Amino acid sequence: MISSNAVRHTGIAVGLTSEGVAPQLTVSATSLSFGTVDDGSSATLPLTLYSTGTAPLTINSATISGTAFTMSGAAFPVTLIPPLGITLQVQFSPTAGIPAMGAVTISSNDSTNTSTVVGLNGAGQYLVNLTWDPPSNSHDPVAGYDIFRSTGGSSSYQLLNSTPNSETIYVDSSVQSGTTYNYYVTSVDHSRVQSGPSNTVTVPIPQGPNSVSARVP
Repeated sequence: MISSNAVRHTGIAVGLTSEGVAPQLTVSATSLSFGTVDDGSSATLPLTLYSTGTAPLTINSATISGTAFTMSGAAFPVTLIPPLGITLQVQFSPTAGIPAMGAVTISSNDSTNTSTVVGLNGAGQYLVNLTWDPPSNSHDPVAGYDIFRSTGGSSSYQLLNSTPNSETIYVDSSVQSGTTYNYYVTSVDHSRVQSGPSNTVTVPIPQGPNSVSARVP
């Protein structure tokens, strides 16, 4: 006898999940410190943005705040396949002899943090630009000049230059905001014999623009 048995087939459902697939942003530094930068100069530091996840990372934008800071090096939006990265150039150009702060804010599709902030800091360095006239009645040829400085009301003057200054101009970059300095200049011959001192000029360093000019009388 031939009989037939019903066979029950079991269906198998196959599905795909996105578990373990996640874009991730890693930055080369959590903050950038530029230290002290002279007036009229600038300093540049790199900031690299890496794609370190398990899926492509899209960086939508990168914006910078702080009036002394600028940024270049990339156009957004940009998509990075792991482990690629891009490097931004962050520049600090101080306009005041006081601490400056800012930030780079990065917007991306990072699976855990869509907004990443990198802090920026630096300070401008005050400069004092001294000028004077050469002696008009010297019978001994002038080989150069010595520049002396005291702080506040002190009568103790310090020689600022280690060798005679050949020009009638000197830039003092070692001054601090909120301090008053006094300067005088002497001329020296080839034997390093000094003349008498010039008149004294007093230069108060303000809390404003970080370049101060003074003429030694």
